[in-house]
Amino acid sequence: MYLGKFEPKIEHMKSKVNQGGKIIRKLSGVTFVKCVVCLSLLAFSMHETLRAQTGTHSIVTKAVLENLGTNVNSSAGELLPVITADGKTLYFVRDGHSTNFASQDVWYCTWQGNGWSPAVHPGEPLNHRGKSSSVSNVSTDGNQLLVRGAFEDGEYEGAGLSVIVRNKKGEWKEPKKLEIKNYKKYSDMGNYNNSFLTPDGKVMIYAFSDNSNGGKHDLYFSKLILRDPWNKPKSIKDFTKFVGKALNHNTWTEPEKITSLSDVGYNEFAPFLAADGITLYYSSNKPGGLGGQDIWMTKRLDDTWQNWSEPVNLGPTVNSDDWDAYYTLDARGEEAYLVSSKNSVGGGEDIVKVKLIQELRPNPVVLITGKVFNAKTKEPLGANIEYENLSDGKNVGVAVSNAQSGEYKIVLPYGKNYGFMAYAEKYISVSDNLDLTSVAEYKEIKRDLYLVPLEVGTTIRLNNIFFDFGKATLRPESYPELDRLAGLMSQNKGMTIELSGHTDNVGADDANLKLSEDRAKSVTEYMISLGIDAGRITAKGYGETKPVASNDTDEGKQLNRRVEFTILKN
Repeated sequence: MYLGKFEPKIEHMKSKVNQGGKIIRKLSGVTFVKCVVCLSLLAFSMHETLRAQTGTHSIVTKAVLENLGTNVNSSAGELLPVITADGKTLYFVRDGHSTNFASQDVWYCTWQGNGWSPAVHPGEPLNHRGKSSSVSNVSTDGNQLLVRGAFEDGEYEGAGLSVIVRNKKGEWKEPKKLEIKNYKKYSDMGNYNNSFLTPDGKVMIYAFSDNSNGGKHDLYFSKLILRDPWNKPKSIKDFTKFVGKALNHNTWTEPEKITSLSDVGYNEFAPFLAADGITLYYSSNKPGGLGGQDIWMTKRLDDTWQNWSEPVNLGPTVNSDDWDAYYTLDARGEEAYLVSSKNSVGGGEDIVKVKLIQELRPNPVVLITGKVFNAKTKEPLGANIEYENLSDGKNVGVAVSNAQSGEYKIVLPYGKNYGFMAYAEKYISVSDNLDLTSVAEYKEIKRDLYLVPLEVGTTIRLNNIFFDFGKATLRPESYPELDRLAGLMSQNKGMTIELSGHTDNVGADDANLKLSEDRAKSVTEYMISLGIDAGRITAKGYGETKPVASNDTDEGKQLNRRVEFTILKN
């Protein structure tokens, strides 16, 4: 994403010459030369084209770059493509188009099943009169955009980043700036800024240029600072639900250079982290490439964000002998979209698509889609959806369901057992779980969530409560679920509940009754340990007497083995 100074004028660029030879292009009637990098991010957009510095490649297959055609690409330049997780909407920047509000405006296309729709200019608030715009990220649920520029109350304040979310009607609200510590310090180093928000919404990856280093670009990162009430030690007295807070309600750490990916004397920019949260793609002109800029790939090795595998050039299966950058993938990860100058329809930069060989794809993930409903009325709800690693209770990410349709989307990498739950004011949160410890191929799973109004007599199943077979000892994966129940009771001081244990019909009746009682007591003891008064909880075991499904199937037996709570008083 272009984010830069506003002072440079296009007249300054008319005589610029690139290092690999003179490459002339026309833009808005002004002839100028392609140069090292984009020197004005709001007034104009230009790119460098360097002579290829040849390296050795084991892959000999050449790239088959499929131009997306005239519905997407135009005689103007198309830049910064960002595709949604489901692959159905493509946002991009159109540079120098006659109908733009500014030099660079946001446009988008939607997938029609057999091709992309004609590009649409969405107007305000995604675009602004006299101020260039771009989308850096789309959240997995599609309801939140990371955009260029710092905005407050609809007014532009300067270089920075903002978040745009949808209102209850599905319309885009005014952008709200992010508070990033000392952002101006890094943006002021040069004339180029580019950013990407990781799929879990917790880390920002940047590219900043540094005029003191010849204007070369390097990669940086910063982390979201928020209060996670589920991290140990727990304190119900300090219970503050962070779920659903927009990114702009929190602050970010100061950007830190990723030294292991910063090659001295070369440009690293346009970072894109795949849905697996591990595989990073970026553009660089370092040795070993095929053209002026090439796409490279590396894997994150830990949570420091400083340790990465040795970068690998994607080779001639993706890169051309020209300028390639701004790489993006949907959750499936089988096809990449990027910007290339090779064989463009307008003589500048176009968005192209390329099918990836297996070795160049990110790790597989699961895309979960569904709707959130009022369990009583069956009406769709706007809700916050949190997903967490059940082994340690750590929050993995947050999504928001559409207020009109109730639709939500989340992406979960393989390798962990996850819990995910929906929250809405005046409703009891409901949870579900998904065991992805065994790695498989990309999948799409549909899960609807039903939120129950906070009313006396309401009974809720605690889905993420786990015991060892035939025992009443709580497993640690159960703690996040019970922490949330304790938080609910802490917020509703007058609430009293019955905690009930239930079994299937396998085994003796007396044994099942005792096991259900012991499990209900075990849950109650944990709640008391969190500070909930024992007088507010009644523990009772029902054994096999209250089945909710047939015990003739394994699935039915599993449903009957459960712990529930019923609101007795509120």
